[in-house]
Amino acid sequence: MHTHRSTLMLLILIVLAGCAPTKQARSVDTSGFLGDLYPLLRHGGEGEALLIYRSSKIASIPRGTYKKILLDRVQVWGEPTTDTLHQAEAQKVADLLYTLAYQSLSQDYEMVTQPGPNTLHIQAAITKAESADVVWRAVSTVPAPMNVFAVASLLKNVGTGKPLFVGDVSVEMKASDGLTGEVLAASVDRRVGKKRIDRDSFDSWDDVHKALDFWVQKARYRLCQERGGSNCVEPKD
Repeated sequence: MHTHRSTLMLLILIVLAGCAPTKQARSVDTSGFLGDLYPLLRHGGEGEALLIYRSSKIASIPRGTYKKILLDRVQVWGEPTTDTLHQAEAQKVADLLYTLAYQSLSQDYEMVTQPGPNTLHIQAAITKAESADVVWRAVSTVPAPMNVFAVASLLKNVGTGKPLFVGDVSVEMKASDGLTGEVLAASVDRRVGKKRIDRDSFDSWDDVHKALDFWVQKARYRLCQERGGSNCVEPKD
């Protein structure tokens, strides 16, 4: 009997570890970062951010026009707080997003520090960043009879799309023409962690980091499509 239980637990862990670590949330709160763009946003479709805006002028811009990118440092926006520790962690998340984005986009574009022709100006803000409670997530992940934490997490996931004890992060972004300043696209998105037990899941910020990595890969994929690339790789959601 002990052998069968051990085998079952091993299979559970393998299945959980093989799942995508984060998923898109069902809803997102806006922060004010995008200013007067909010009335222009619409609900995103399959594979898109929760809220998006695309200028009608994009269709008339020749592919390959943008060869340079001006990437601003990622800001932190959201509800004001006196919790300096949380603010410091949020800034670390913003700095990490900037680093990941710069490293990724520099593979395809010349990165510049001043606006100009043939330049896409990208600005982003982290508007929410919450770490996971790794101990309680692990407890609530293991399916077992009378595990009230597992049941509660399941019910919350069904009701809100977010399990208990997982990480949560939101981002707002806009891309503008570097010469005219006209906003060409904007988006608001939010991702949350999943119930999982793997090596990385015991890092309380891993859900957030995995979400940032997904957004960076998605941005590179979208830009690859816009310039008509032949080797665009879409990240798995």
